[in-house]
Parts: sequence; C-alpha cells; structure tokens
Amino acid sequence: MELSVKLCVTLLVSGLLLAASQSRYAGGLSDDPGKPFNGKNQVKFTANLLGTSNPSVSSDDEPAQTKSKFVTIEGTRLHFAIKGAGRPVVLIHGNPGSSQDWVRVFSVLAAHHKIIAFDRPGHGRSQRPKHEEATVEVQARLLHDALRQLSVQRPILIGHSWGGALALVYAINYPKEVAGLVLVAPAVYESQDGVSFLSKLPAVPVIGDAVNFVLTPLFGASVVRKDLKKAFSPDPVPKNYLRSVLSEWTRPKKVKAYALDDALLSDCLKKFSPRYSEIEVPLSILAGDSDLIVPEKENAERLHKALPKSQFVLLRQTGHEIPFTRPQAVIDALHQVESLP
Repeated sequence: MELSVKLCVTLLVSGLLLAASQSRYAGGLSDDPGKPFNGKNQVKFTANLLGTSNPSVSSDDEPAQTKSKFVTIEGTRLHFAIKGAGRPVVLIHGNPGSSQDWVRVFSVLAAHHKIIAFDRPGHGRSQRPKHEEATVEVQARLLHDALRQLSVQRPILIGHSWGGALALVYAINYPKEVAGLVLVAPAVYESQDGVSFLSKLPAVPVIGDAVNFVLTPLFGASVVRKDLKKAFSPDPVPKNYLRSVLSEWTRPKKVKAYALDDALLSDCLKKFSPRYSEIEVPLSILAGDSDLIVPEKENAERLHKALPKSQFVLLRQTGHEIPFTRPQAVIDALHQVESLP
C-alpha cells in the first residue's frame, strides 16, 4: 500500500512538471530576471545570443539608456524596462517569460519609439497579486493602471503567445486607450491543451506547494530542454541560451505562476473571444506555419477571419519563438500597424 502511494505521487508530480512546462501557451523565454537589459552580464548575454562579440550598446552606456522601473498597483509591484522616445509601444511576453524575451527587437524599436517591456505578474521581477487571481482580465487592468501612472498614453501593444490574449482583452476593455495591436503567435481561443488537474496542482494549498517546491528542481531541467527544442523548432535553440533559461524555469515559485496562468486562460478566452469583433484599432497578426506550441490555424487564422480588416502574415518554416527567430517580421508588423488609418 505504501509503495503504491509513493508511485502515485511520483507519477502525479511527473505529470505536473510536463503539464506546467509543456503547455501550448509556453510562449516566453527569459534570461536572469535580476538584471534586465543592463549591466555587463546582460550585454554579454545579448552579444552571445545575437552571435556577435561587439553588441551595438556597451555596458557603460546601457544603464543610462534603459530604465528599470517599478510601479505599485493595488499592492502589486510591477516591473518595466523602458527605453527610447516617441510613440509608446508596450511589449507583452508569453508564458513563461519576462521582459527580456524581446531582446532582439528592444533596442532596434527604441531607436524611434518609446519601448515599454512589461514583466507580467509573477514573471521576471514583477510580483503576483496576493488578494485575487491574476486572470488575463486582472493583468490587463494592472497593466492599464501602471501605464497611466507612467504617463503612457494610447500605446501600440505587441503581445506574444499568452501575451496576445492579454493585448486583446486590454483593447476590448479600454478601446479608446490603445492605438493598435501586433499579435505574435497568439494563443487567443479556448483550448484544454496542456490544461488539466495536474497543471492546476501547484495552486492547491499545502499539497501542491509541497510537491512543486520539492520535486520541480529535480525534474524540471530535463523537461525544459525538451520544451525549448519544441518551442524553437524548426530553428535551433540559440547558442548559450539553455543555461540562462534553466535558472528561471526551474524555480518552484515561477512554475506555480506559469501553471496558474495556463489554468486561468481558457475561461477568460471563453468569455472574451466572442467580443473580438468589437476591436476597431489597426491590428496585425504574425504566425509561423510550423508552430508546435500554438496551432496557427486554430488561433491566428481564426482570429483573422473574425477580424477581416486585420493584417495577417504567415511565416514559412517558422515556429513559435518569432521574437527570437524572426525579429524583423515583428518590426515590420509594427510599422504596418503604424501606417494604417
């Protein structure tokens, strides 16, 4: 009997790790959240990621150009990386992830825009709300109030994967306070892929926390390696990237936030997807034809049909991690939205 119980617990935890890490909404990939976009370590990481030993921004200049700002909304401390001047553009990462997921477009876009990269609640350096569930709608409200405190008016929102859903909900709830949307490999329609009792287990008091905090550090790394390969396919995972991602994705507190985001997403999409047709701002959708995380036909193409005035670009031989593998496509999509009336 005792052996059977132990076996059940082992199988349960293994399923938890797979469900939390291999969900179809695993849209973001991040470096060390303690040093966003500045300092020698981040510049070295950026140089390695881009395949160059001479990054365009030096470690001495970067801290003065990129601001790391914290805003407290409803008792929740939220982190933003801000750079540049001009029309405001807000970057919203997927799940899991952080503001650093935009490293390949951040400085390029900041040459002509004010770029605000957002660490969603529980990700990067942002706190998770303590007194309510951080649903997509709640996260949209927190972002909206934070941008108001930062004096950011009518931004263009760029959302990747899970962040695409947040961008849409933001546009529905605050229609006059957004200038346009760019949705990158968006997860925007209800699905139970990767969402189950196991993916919700970290939220269970005592038991969920116990198995998560004890066993995630033991088994998480192998799952992350497999998941990275799937997320970047058919492209290779960027060189020297795995080590920095492992340190983030195998933290039990972060795994809990990721699993909660997955578990809460479908109910929100069920509520808001019938309202997508209300959106009237310029909108561009990017998707990869080889996405193994968020099927483009069930999400990007379906959304384009619901919003016939939207612009849709299907990238050939492209997977889910478009901000890393096809950064120019993201830049072009932003310019396209800016050119629309």
